[in-house]
Amino acid sequence: MLIDVLILPQLGNHRELSNKRIVALDVLRATSTIVTALSNGAAEVIPVGEYDEALLLVRSIGRSICLLGGERKGYKIEGFDLGNSPREYTGEKVGGKKIILCTTNGTKAIKAFAGAAEVLIGSYLNINRIVECLLQNRMDTTLVCSGREGKLSLEDLACAGMIARSVSEAGAAELTDAAKAAVFTAKQIRKGGLTKFVSETEHGRYLKKIGMESDLKACTAIDSVPVLPRFQDGRIILIG
Repeated sequence: MLIDVLILPQLGNHRELSNKRIVALDVLRATSTIVTALSNGAAEVIPVGEYDEALLLVRSIGRSICLLGGERKGYKIEGFDLGNSPREYTGEKVGGKKIILCTTNGTKAIKAFAGAAEVLIGSYLNINRIVECLLQNRMDTTLVCSGREGKLSLEDLACAGMIARSVSEAGAAELTDAAKAAVFTAKQIRKGGLTKFVSETEHGRYLKKIGMESDLKACTAIDSVPVLPRFQDGRIILIG
């Protein structure tokens, strides 16, 4: 199995994907929110890229069974039910509901790789579940960092590195140079731990600035949500 890392989704343009597995990462905060919502009983999450697309979908599916979630510039979109904080997606709010999720980076990245053989949703919250899946089915895999508005996000790269390192240490994978760079980044998480590391990234500092520091801890709770979500046919559901 070959493991590659894309530091930005755009670098995957024009690549052959039909025989590759993708793991989408947007740890601050879209993929963390998705795994939390599904773990707490949401029926499915439908990722969309734009506000208008979300409104059209909710009208066609029906407002009674849907919730609108998402953000722009980190804040909940006006008129939506929920923002993009995993702390909002409690069982009481999302149980049995279809979530239409619209975010700046993560949902667009997920949709961009719909043509892959498989698209999994990864985060620090379900990192070992992702590793287990990769070890069980040794398909060539590309870990995709969603980034932030076209720029590298160090928190995504470190998560990719932790996944790549675990699979490699199990003797199950060859790593590309990009994957090795991600592993090197993950190895920098030492004193102070993961939450401190993420809080010092550009996006981490921004979330603190806008009053969402609590999300940093929520998004770095390693293996707190051991589920395996898959994106297929326009929706994200749990496997198994």
